[in-house]
Amino acid sequence: MRKNEKGALTPFHNAEELLKFFPELSKFAEIDFIQIVNIDSTNMEPKIWTKIAKTVIDNENKYDGFVITHGTDTMAYTASALSYALINVGKPIVMTGSQKPLEDIPSDAGTNLINSVSLVSKLPKGVFIVFGQKILQGNRTTKIYESSLDPFDSPIVEPVGTIQLEPEIKNKYVLNNKKIPVNLDFDPNIISFKTIPGLSNNSLMEFVPDCFHGIILEGYGPGNIPNSLMPFLQKAKKLDLPVIILSQCKSGVTKMHLYEVGQQALWGGAIPGGDMTIEAASTKLMWILAQTRDIKKIKKLFLTNIAGEMTVTNDK
Repeated sequence: MRKNEKGALTPFHNAEELLKFFPELSKFAEIDFIQIVNIDSTNMEPKIWTKIAKTVIDNENKYDGFVITHGTDTMAYTASALSYALINVGKPIVMTGSQKPLEDIPSDAGTNLINSVSLVSKLPKGVFIVFGQKILQGNRTTKIYESSLDPFDSPIVEPVGTIQLEPEIKNKYVLNNKKIPVNLDFDPNIISFKTIPGLSNNSLMEFVPDCFHGIILEGYGPGNIPNSLMPFLQKAKKLDLPVIILSQCKSGVTKMHLYEVGQQALWGGAIPGGDMTIEAASTKLMWILAQTRDIKKIKKLFLTNIAGEMTVTNDK
């Protein structure tokens, strides 16, 4: 980003200028630039994920790795989405950005970009976020700070590595070895709700018209859903409308068998999200819905570990 004449941050207009700001990048790699879009990441849309994925696939055999510069607000969503769309790509893909404009002094832009370019050839296949002092698995990442220079966290799994005086890579993706369908598209027609005291069945009925193809409901604790929402779940079940249950807790895991209020949601057709983040679960649901509307296939695919996005389901 850079500041406009009013002092507001707007998208940086030319990717090739990055090399002029940071000529030392050429010490680590031979670099080509492809400008895909030029937007504030707040305006990110699923159709752009498809465009990014196609660009990577079209160029997979030309490069040893890819670095994607991206705004921080939706970076974890894009990283999660790309982890599914690019599951069959055998090259490392690193996402990075900055919290401060690169023209500010000091700025974290140069450090993050240089670290990403120098690291990308050392990482295994998969989608990663390199930012601040962390090397994170993309679909395990969430943004937790709006102003820290280290804004991202991986609440369930340990970082892939850390960046101190030298980068240190520790962990690797837990990938599914089964054949994964190739799909670069996403169905954006889903909606997410956070359960709060007083959220009623009538409220959900009113705000979920026929145009939505899937729902994510963030429950209490291990995925507990109030009794008052059971009629909604039952209606969704009759309509073959997938309802994914996540935990509201930052490091939460759905263990819906523990409480009666969780068990009744499972009986009502809800699908547990295990230990997925909201970013990983929402993009996964969009990715699946672009392939099938069959509720049995949706459930089976959602409960399958595609790209290391989940390690715990606990509920069937």
